[in-house]
Amino acid sequence: MRRGLPAPAGERIPNLAPMVDVIMVILVFFLLGASLELATEGVLQTELDPRSGPGEGTPIEIIPSVKIALEEVDGGRACNIYVMGEPLSGNTFEHLYSYLKERRAAGADTTNPVIVAAQPGVRWRFVIKAMDVAIRAGFTNVQFAVSLGGGTRLNL
Repeated sequence: MRRGLPAPAGERIPNLAPMVDVIMVILVFFLLGASLELATEGVLQTELDPRSGPGEGTPIEIIPSVKIALEEVDGGRACNIYVMGEPLSGNTFEHLYSYLKERRAAGADTTNPVIVAAQPGVRWRFVIKAMDVAIRAGFTNVQFAVSLGGGTRLNL
């Protein structure tokens, strides 16, 4: 059939648009109804906040972390070191290194987070020193806490 010429009198050309529409609807129906298992099933790694969910129990830490807090002393010229909310005996960075090495020897995973927090008056050199000590002790996931939560009181 040539363009622009009318069809011969006895020949009818069927309209294919409704047939294409029906085929597309059937195709969509079968695609939505089929269970395509292209993705393999696996375990979804999640880190849920232990304080979330029902219940009033004590929070359980899934990945135990080491929390180091630095408190300003003598107008920022020195700092007190707290580990897990308790004052560090010796209050030096060498004592902190010994504590972290003991923690690793006791079986702590080196990928567990070590969180360093500091009061606003603590000098950055102390914060960097605490992070360096944690890395020197072999921990690879050293983090800095932006906020101590609840004012300037150390409650890590």
